[in-house]
Amino acid sequence: MNLHMLVFTRLETQSATTKVAHDLLTAAAVAEGHELTIISDFDCQMHFGNETSVFIRNTPAKDINVLFVRANLSGAKLQFRRTLIKQFELMGIPVVNREEAVMNAKNKLRNLQVLTEHNIPIPKTYVVSHAGYLDDALKDIGRFPIILKTPSGSQGKGVAIIESKRGLKSVIEMFDNGEPIVLQQYVKESSGKDIRVFVVGDRVIGAMKRETTRRGEFRSNFHLGGKVSVADLTKGPKGEKQLALNATRACGLDIAGVDILRTQDGPKVIEVNANPGLEGITQATGKNIAGEIIRFMVSKVPA
Repeated sequence: MNLHMLVFTRLETQSATTKVAHDLLTAAAVAEGHELTIISDFDCQMHFGNETSVFIRNTPAKDINVLFVRANLSGAKLQFRRTLIKQFELMGIPVVNREEAVMNAKNKLRNLQVLTEHNIPIPKTYVVSHAGYLDDALKDIGRFPIILKTPSGSQGKGVAIIESKRGLKSVIEMFDNGEPIVLQQYVKESSGKDIRVFVVGDRVIGAMKRETTRRGEFRSNFHLGGKVSVADLTKGPKGEKQLALNATRACGLDIAGVDILRTQDGPKVIEVNANPGLEGITQATGKNIAGEIIRFMVSKVPA
C-alpha cells in the first residue's frame, strides 16, 4: 500500500533531525510491506471552484489512501499550511492529525486554553503583551526564576529562564511589539528534566526521561544534548499515563508527544506536541515507534 506523509519543509534542505524521522518512518513502512511517499507543502497548490482539490507539482493529487501530517508549521506560511491540511480533509482523505487538532497543539496559547478547558493540570501561566502588566502576574506565579516562552517554537527554541524582575522587564521591552509573551511557573524540583510520553491512537507506546547534561542549562530537549532513558509512568486515574492520554484527547490528536513535569503537587503538562521527534524516544525505549505510526496509518485506510 502506498502511504503518504505531508511535511512543511523542502526535502533537499531538511534538517538532520527531520531527516532521521523521515528515514525511520520510510524504513518502517517498507518493513510493513508498504511504501511511504513524502509530500512537501512547497510542491502543493490548492484549487477552488467546481471542486476542492490539491495539485502536487501541477498534477491532481490522487490515490492518497491516508495522509499523516508531520506538523512543524509556523511563521509566514502558517495560514497556507493549516489551510492545506484542511484541503486534504475536504477531499475526503483520512488525515492523521487533523487541522484543528494540529492548531490546538502548535498554537501555544490555544494549547493552554484547551488544556485548561479540560482540567489538565499545568504550571501557573500568564500571557502578557506589555511590561506594564507584569506585577499582578508575578505576584501570583510567586518567586523567580520563571520560564519565558514565545507563542511558537520547538526543540527548546523560544524558551528562556529569567532570574529577576529587572531581567524580565528588559526582555519584554526588547520584544514590545504587541506580540504576547508566555510567563510560566518554574518548577525547581523538575529543573533540567521532564518526561516525554508518546501517544499513538489513544495508546501510550513509549515514554522517556529527558535530562540536561549541560551545566546551567534548564532545557532537557534531546536535540539540545539532553540525556534520554526509558521512563516508568505512574498509573491510576491521576497518574502520568492517564494524564498524557487525557491531554492528547483534549487536543484531538491521533499522534502526540506530551511533555510532563513531576512536581510536588503531582504531574503537570507543560506542552502537547503535534510533531514529536522520533530519534530520542526510539533510542530511549528501544521500541519501533515509527512502526507503530505506520500501523496506525494503515488502520485508518477505509476498507
